[in-house]
Amino acid sequence: MKKVLICLVVFLLTFSFYADVKDISDIDRAIENLRNFKKLEAQRKALMVNEMRTIEKAGYQPKQDIDMLHYDFDLKIDPYQKFVGGVVTLTFSPTASITSLNFRLHKKLNLFSVLLDGQNVSYSRNKDDLKVSFPAALSEGLTYKIAIEYGGTPEVTGSLGGGMLLSSHENVPSATTLSEPFEAYAWIPIIDEVSDKFTANINLTVPSDMVGATNGVLVETLTNTDGTKTYKWVENCPISAYLISANVTNYAYFEDSYTSIDGTKTMPLSYYVYPEHLSDAQVFFSDVPQMIALYANYVGEYPFINEKYGMVEFPWGGGMEHQTLTSIGEYFVGYDYYYNNLIYAHELSHQWFGDEVTLGTWHDIWLNEGFATYFEILWMVYEYSNYGLTVSNVLNNYYDDHNVNGYMKGSVYVYNEDKPFNDTGAVYDKGAWVLHMLSHVMGEDKFWNAIKTYRQRYSFSNAVTADFQKVCEESYGSSLQWFFDEWVYTKKRPVYSYSYSQDGNTLNLRITQKQKHKIKGRTEKRDVYIMPVDITLYYEDGTSETVVVENDERDQQFSITVPKTVTNLEFDKEGYILKVIKN
Repeated sequence: MKKVLICLVVFLLTFSFYADVKDISDIDRAIENLRNFKKLEAQRKALMVNEMRTIEKAGYQPKQDIDMLHYDFDLKIDPYQKFVGGVVTLTFSPTASITSLNFRLHKKLNLFSVLLDGQNVSYSRNKDDLKVSFPAALSEGLTYKIAIEYGGTPEVTGSLGGGMLLSSHENVPSATTLSEPFEAYAWIPIIDEVSDKFTANINLTVPSDMVGATNGVLVETLTNTDGTKTYKWVENCPISAYLISANVTNYAYFEDSYTSIDGTKTMPLSYYVYPEHLSDAQVFFSDVPQMIALYANYVGEYPFINEKYGMVEFPWGGGMEHQTLTSIGEYFVGYDYYYNNLIYAHELSHQWFGDEVTLGTWHDIWLNEGFATYFEILWMVYEYSNYGLTVSNVLNNYYDDHNVNGYMKGSVYVYNEDKPFNDTGAVYDKGAWVLHMLSHVMGEDKFWNAIKTYRQRYSFSNAVTADFQKVCEESYGSSLQWFFDEWVYTKKRPVYSYSYSQDGNTLNLRITQKQKHKIKGRTEKRDVYIMPVDITLYYEDGTSETVVVENDERDQQFSITVPKTVTNLEFDKEGYILKVIKN
């Protein structure tokens, strides 16, 4: 996801530090354009924050003893009246005997009735918490339905500004949604447990001059006698609550297509944009089929090939990977100067990593965002291949401030599950660095085998960091606990210094680590980063070679046999390690 209607920090870090602008051939100029745009956006958003009322935050919802099987969302959304409401029905099966269930629904939304299998049941509300109590305990393994009727004017909520976003474009009102991480309750009654996926039917009844777009496949459009239309969508693939979306305005619709990598299936690419941005979007979105093909060739076919991939415009500063229908901020749809197809690449990659394989807890958000950042870099390397870019030089030039206490100083693993986006530098960019370093430690073949296995093993399910580590270790053939301890669970990065001298055919290399922090979870070598280090040697005759030393001590001496006189030495020349060097 790229967050934020009102949060500056996430917005600034989400899009990385470069842009691809159709009419700009020079990459540095493109990057500078995006930086300037973000500076202006930060100023505008700061003013907006000052004008807004105090924002609430729900936090994650503790897991309950149920298996959510299916939701029916029968919703009426009217942007003219600023209204959302209807009946939301959950089909579920208890995993233990239960006497109540806890939903969430924003306190400003009215609650009209709660039915269990068609019968009224008692409930209580405490601010945004809705507790439904049963007259008798529900039995483990049986299937039940709870239907909740509600309605009202939604409010933007959450620390990042989410829920239902009521806005307008060209004086036409719109209602769109953004629920990550915990804001689904701001527009629908929901049990918001990220690791419990479900299928869904989503009916959107909207004014007749508007379109209702959401996840899955559109199976029917009805024209109603009361001046409304109902768009009936079916999401047959398991989905988490935060990935459900609803988008209503006078969208212009256009299509493209993608052909599967085996050539046997054609999938629609469905796009919903403001009418005033249609011609620009038709140009800007043209790279998407190529992006899907690139990612499919890396990790396997697009996961929702039997449904669709689409993008929908919404009034926000970034993007959000709603399953099968990514939401893209209006600045990146209808404005030449702000166009940046790397946001398209980032959000698209979430369809594999985030939507098909979803984080198991909010501690593990890097499994969504670190992966997506890494894959946007893969697209950048591909698109700018004429520049000779590599993942290493992109990361070093555009995803690193080269500062131990800089914007990536936090841990990739989020320790406070209530605040998963409080340290986006670590979650997004350092998360991408973790994958880059893993590819070098494991070797490209074993690394990509692990990524594919991880995707296949947890397809349409959830995974946590320990699951990913286990898959990597299986492919690598050895424990990687040392790597995950220092790079995923520990803050900051190593600080190296080195020196060398030559005595005949022996090069004496000394590597010293100067960082002051400890490695999380280590009982031995608690202040040491264990890493293979590439050392590039330059000889007096103009030749060079790279040798690898296994650095696993705080202060370590290496004796390297060399055939000639060494005139220079480079430490990690290709930039495989996130580090600082202080000689």
